[in-house]
Formats: sequence, C-alpha cells, structure tokens
Amino acid sequence: MGKSPKILIGDYVDTNLADSYHIVISALSIHHLSDVDKKLLYQRIYDVLNPGGIFVNADQVLGKTPDLEKLYRQHWLDSVRAKNISEQDLKAAQKRMEYDRMATLDIQLTWLEAAGFQNVDCWYKNFSFAVFGGYRPTI
Repeated sequence: MGKSPKILIGDYVDTNLADSYHIVISALSIHHLSDVDKKLLYQRIYDVLNPGGIFVNADQVLGKTPDLEKLYRQHWLDSVRAKNISEQDLKAAQKRMEYDRMATLDIQLTWLEAAGFQNVDCWYKNFSFAVFGGYRPTI
C-alpha cells in the first residue's frame, strides 16, 4: 500500500520540505509571499518532487494590466456583494487583502519554467483566481 498523504503546516519560507513527494498542492496562500520568496518556493517544490511529480497551485493572481486588475477587483466586489455579505465582513475581507502580494499569472508560469518544471500551464482561470502548475520531468 502507498504512503498516506502528508500535510505540512508552517511558513513556506522556513518549513523544511525534506522528503520527496508525488504531488504538492497549495491553495490561496502563496500570493502572500514576496516575488523573491515565490520564486524560491517554486524551486524548493521542484527540488522535492519525484520525477514525474506535479505541483498544483490554486491561487489569486494579479491582473496582467492595471485595467485588468481593476476589472478583477470590481468583479470580486460585485460577487461578494451579490452574496449579501455584511459591510462588517466586507471590510474585514478588504483588511485581509492588504496582505496580498500577488504576481501576474504569466510571470509565475515563467518562474515555474525557470525552476525546471515542464508542461507548465494554467488549467483554470476566472478573473483573478487561477489553477496552474507543472511537472517535474521523469528523466
């Protein structure tokens, strides 16, 4: 029988990833890192993946242009308001967003390729939310 999933909880910058993995998944957290730390993390993930392993990141991305970023923010605001969010909850969410340090999808795909990932792609995107990643080559 195969190994059971291993869940690591900790700061991406400090957590020891020592081991090897078939898949690494992250959701809605890497966008809090600086660009330098994102690039370093992508390299660290590549280094611990088994040959043929995959990295999947479901996260927020910055609009490719200022106009697109404005559209993304407005879409988000319209979406949460349509769900009848209270003004208090909206303000709390907007306060949390002050910690966002997003990068564009294009630059992150480039960073993944620079780390060695192959078949890098975005498999899903809806305004600022994207699911993207790549594979460690088998050889």
